Amino acid sequence: MTQTIFTPTSSPNPESGTHNPPTWLPLARHAIRSLKDDLAEKLMPSWDPALDPEDMDLPELLETAMSPPGSAALDALNTSPAAQNVSPEEHHAIAEAGGDPAATAEDGASQPRIRLPAGKLIPLLRLAASIGSLKDRDAMLVPGAITVIEGIPGSLIDALKKLLPHTLPQGWSLAMSMGRLPRDKPCLLVLGPELMNGKISDHAERGFAAELATAIDMRIPILILLPEIAKAPSVLHHPPVKRRTFVPLTVEILIVALRATHSATGRIDEAAVRAALPSDAALSELEPLTLGLAMRAPTAKAVAERIAALTVKAPRAAADGPWLEDIHGDTPALRAARQIVRDLRGWKKGEVGWQDLTRTLLLYGPPGTGKSWIARAMGNSAGFSVVTGTFGQWQAAGHLGDMLREMRRTFAEARAKAPTVLIIDEIDAVGSREDRDQHNRSYRTQVINAFLAEMDAIAREEGVVVVGTCNHPEMIDPAVLRAGRFDMRVNVPLPDAEGLFSVFRHCLPDWRVADLRDLAARAVGCSAADIDAAIRQARAVARGAKRDMTVSDLQRVFRVTHDPEIDRRVALHECGHAITCAALRLGPVKRMFLDRNGGGGTLFDAEAKHGVLQDMQDRLAQLLAGRAAERLVLGDISAGAGGSQDSDLAQATMIATSIQTRYGLGAQGPVWTADPDTLIALDPDVLFRVRRELEAAEKRATQILNSHRDLLEEMAGALAASRDMDRAEAESWLARVRSAASDEGQNTQPARGPQ
Repeated sequence: MTQTIFTPTSSPNPESGTHNPPTWLPLARHAIRSLKDDLAEKLMPSWDPALDPEDMDLPELLETAMSPPGSAALDALNTSPAAQNVSPEEHHAIAEAGGDPAATAEDGASQPRIRLPAGKLIPLLRLAASIGSLKDRDAMLVPGAITVIEGIPGSLIDALKKLLPHTLPQGWSLAMSMGRLPRDKPCLLVLGPELMNGKISDHAERGFAAELATAIDMRIPILILLPEIAKAPSVLHHPPVKRRTFVPLTVEILIVALRATHSATGRIDEAAVRAALPSDAALSELEPLTLGLAMRAPTAKAVAERIAALTVKAPRAAADGPWLEDIHGDTPALRAARQIVRDLRGWKKGEVGWQDLTRTLLLYGPPGTGKSWIARAMGNSAGFSVVTGTFGQWQAAGHLGDMLREMRRTFAEARAKAPTVLIIDEIDAVGSREDRDQHNRSYRTQVINAFLAEMDAIAREEGVVVVGTCNHPEMIDPAVLRAGRFDMRVNVPLPDAEGLFSVFRHCLPDWRVADLRDLAARAVGCSAADIDAAIRQARAVARGAKRDMTVSDLQRVFRVTHDPEIDRRVALHECGHAITCAALRLGPVKRMFLDRNGGGGTLFDAEAKHGVLQDMQDRLAQLLAGRAAERLVLGDISAGAGGSQDSDLAQATMIATSIQTRYGLGAQGPVWTADPDTLIALDPDVLFRVRRELEAAEKRATQILNSHRDLLEEMAGALAASRDMDRAEAESWLARVRSAASDEGQNTQPARGPQ
């Protein structure tokens, strides 16, 4: 396997409480001396290194002065005469003035005579850390060695080529192409694809591949510098190639830099600097210009404090939009969004290739469930710009030509603002070419074809993530939904209590957490849009009374006044679904809730099944277990299992009908019917067999629930009290079913009706 190496920085020494020196420190010292000598020769031709305080009295001690506090070398340095040159009064005066007494030389100077520019020193130290130890450097120079340093910002490639000589042993040279190899001295060949305006053309890729192929046939050591937008040729993924990642700016690199730039002795107040500096993650995102501005501060500690101030992010205002970090919960939509955002952050750092990312996501579900809200949060959390378009907005521009122009303008804007999250709301308005309605068929076809062309074009470029939102995915043309155009499709149901808490906290960031959680519990069954509307309504009432909105105002809006008996019936119904789901091992229950309108719901992640008759009958039993639970405990049933097209009865009837008329698993044998709805209405025999299938499923569910009746009633009581159970809470109850589920499935085979 190819070695991919990320050179570690220092780590705390558990015995001394200090930081062990990083393995790349000796190479960094060598590079600093080389850079200093080079600058001295250019800036001060008459400069004599022997007069430099760093090299005068304690050459060996000062050579190791970069060691951490507590080391033997530094202890010796601190007790030497040179370290005692500042009187207590002078020490205090320097410290009061913002200077660093520990970095003051014997002659009173606190700054080195040769000031190393941060724009050269920091990239040089990052390069040294990427190469590793002196031993790693020497291994890179062995004849036949091939080393790749990848993930380099394109803006640094040219600078690193100029700085590389400072990392090499004396007498070595660099060659930037095969035609410039010296014959009289050892040489390192440096290759890489040529950048033009921050991009790599096909011509540049072919040229790099050709030159690499020629160089590999020679025994000369090769170093390949790959910009972060480049992909390593496949030949470089195999031994003996050593692959290394270009190291970001870290605390350790900055400490070494500050010893060289802000100390005449190589010593700084390291404890104070470390305490003031932000984390490695914050430093890695620091812009070079910002870092250069901070390095102008007079002391190492002042540099650290300035960097900390420059990296502090301003508090996010509500107007900035939602952030994934502020959204609680673990719904499939949030998991998908967080996964994509993690990858996008990795791509921005050069850790993940664009081709390896999920770049398209479709969020669908009822109105007001926060689909667009999640999409905007993805853009904010990834640090991407957000561009929004809708088919309604595009169509409002006028005739077909105007509509297509506006669509293309939105896609062009997303490209121009890249990296971008492009949100396409109401994407189901694109329609489908399979729609039997002939009205406006030609218009619909042209719109779909143009949209597919834009989606394909944007997929070939880097930097744009497309998130579609809709209420009815079944209305979208299959070509739009295929993998490659929308790789992930995730349902977004009504938010649970945790999700509602996030909505309240976003809208009311200054309110007490306890109050927001109380409101979230009261609002279960509401959408994010419902919450937003209720808050506006409560604020309007408060303004009318010439006062601020209070918790009581919202508590009145979300007052729960349900009949306890109705709540118990609904809780029994939902727990019946959950227990049967667990007993038949259909998949983990992820949420159960009672809403504000006297209804409820049970959500579970369906496990993959073979699609045999037994699997379908298991699903029928689970769908009808709500009715069975009501009948078992209360002696009668309500209409709660029926009603809409997505109700328990509607789904169960569709499955039972399909068994008889479409799946080839019923009495009709291998026969497929185009219009089963009409057939069930006109053929009494089919209606009879469907009814028998449903009755058998309900009977089977009753048997399962009867064996878990105590659990059913206890769990229903807990659900009625809390009104919302997440996956962990549901699992704690349903664990009592797991051990008996296998026996339950064997002893409650479906009562088979006529086939």
